[in-house]
Amino acid sequence: MRRLSILGTLAAFTLFLSASTLRQLSLNDMILGSTAIVRATVQPGTASFRGSMIFTHYTVQVEETYKGTAAAQIDIGVPGGVVNGAIQRFAGTPTFASGQDYVLFLWTSKTGLTQVIGLSQGLFSIISLSGSAPMVVRAAATERMLNSANQPVLDNDIRMPLSDLKTQIQTVLSGASQ
Repeated sequence: MRRLSILGTLAAFTLFLSASTLRQLSLNDMILGSTAIVRATVQPGTASFRGSMIFTHYTVQVEETYKGTAAAQIDIGVPGGVVNGAIQRFAGTPTFASGQDYVLFLWTSKTGLTQVIGLSQGLFSIISLSGSAPMVVRAAATERMLNSANQPVLDNDIRMPLSDLKTQIQTVLSGASQ
């Protein structure tokens, strides 16, 4: 009975969060708000409870650090997952492909949990087409989104050369206007 009660509560919580609203973050917002920005490859994840919430934890193998303290690996938590038949899903959470190369905008909470900033907004896939420089791409978020003035806005796809993203990160962190 207790398990049924917990699952009912989790289902209601999940339905509530599936209608969540995201605050739109500009690239500069993410650069300034991140505690770390890395180029990394994501390893398969495992889910566990953290209090009453499920988080799927991924180990990322860091190839380059653009902001923050350099580390070979970072553990990141993504809200949602499956643990012993209990399922939690959250709108806007990033989805990883094992072995894919990414640029991750990360922030670490006061409790020590490192997450992707802005949920899926801080996850950029790196694609390399033969004969061209690596590109970073991020699809527009499909969740309801508000700008800094609390006005509804639509998100946009982002696509740029990795070298341009690195330059923008350096420019913003140096205090120069972009």
